[in-house]
Amino acid sequence: MTVLEVRPILGVPEVRGGDNVGDLLMRALTASGEALVEGDILVVTSKIVSKADGLLATDAERTDLVLRESSRVVSERSTSTGVTRVVAALAGPVMAGAGIDASNVGDYEALLLPHDPDGAAHVVRSQLRDAGAPDRVGVVLSDTAGRPWRGGLTDFALGLAGIRALDDLRGAHDVDGREMAVTIRCLADEIAAAADLVKGKVEAVPAAVVRGLGTVVVTENGDAARNLVRAGPEDWFALGRAEAVRDALGITAGSDASTFVGIESVHPESLSERIERALRVAAYSETDTVQWEVNGADLTGTSDNSLLLGRSWARVEVALAGERLTTQVRDSRPHQVLLTVRER
Repeated sequence: MTVLEVRPILGVPEVRGGDNVGDLLMRALTASGEALVEGDILVVTSKIVSKADGLLATDAERTDLVLRESSRVVSERSTSTGVTRVVAALAGPVMAGAGIDASNVGDYEALLLPHDPDGAAHVVRSQLRDAGAPDRVGVVLSDTAGRPWRGGLTDFALGLAGIRALDDLRGAHDVDGREMAVTIRCLADEIAAAADLVKGKVEAVPAAVVRGLGTVVVTENGDAARNLVRAGPEDWFALGRAEAVRDALGITAGSDASTFVGIESVHPESLSERIERALRVAAYSETDTVQWEVNGADLTGTSDNSLLLGRSWARVEVALAGERLTTQVRDSRPHQVLLTVRER
């Protein structure tokens, strides 16, 4: 039976650009009468590392900054304050707003995540060792994010140094003797989440010590948090619902084209707004467009070219599906089609 001890590191001063984070943490531990032992894991919020590295942002609007700090946009929605985007951050994870933080940042306007969080974690571990920590200590650089299908936020491992990140239980047997085929525990994220229970933004406690998991701590580099991010064929959710449909019609999330045709809102929208947006999406990349008229929930498409009408009709149907709308055909002729739009 594993017994864990999770202790906050109190008394860490406000971190400034150029500060030695590892030294500050060791000084705070010493001042409180604490000392690190072999196998301890320090969970350090990425914010203080970003502050020490001077990763501040003052030269761009937040919307532009999010796009600059991401490799691709997964999902985007209009809000009362602008556009919120879930992106694949340059730091590695998929998260809202590329992890850009504007709370508890002191004189900074906003803080960016390090582009190499694993490298940043290794720097902190080296600083800890230089300040007198044992060789076999691990560092988890943590950040906060939401998760699909779950409410609220939780901390996760953004960067790692000297940690075995996964516990692969495949091939082992459960208490009923059944062989486990898919169970791989993400120890790194569990450690980060546990530590967040004793640290946090409101309490201004940026780090914690987790004791009792010495078996996952190594003296070597350990695993990389970047490798925990599912990408390529392993990523089943590379795009949101609306974004996948729009991408198929030639409009990439986060692009000028996406802004031009309009972005779905988090607030309720009228049926006419959604229909009009779908028509703009359907027609955006087409050179030969078909005239569509909107009358309430009715759509009428007309063209002298029946082939173009059929192609446009198909694109409109797909674009409407991206708005969670469907259609019923009321009349169809060689040069005209009449549709009634309905909620799915």
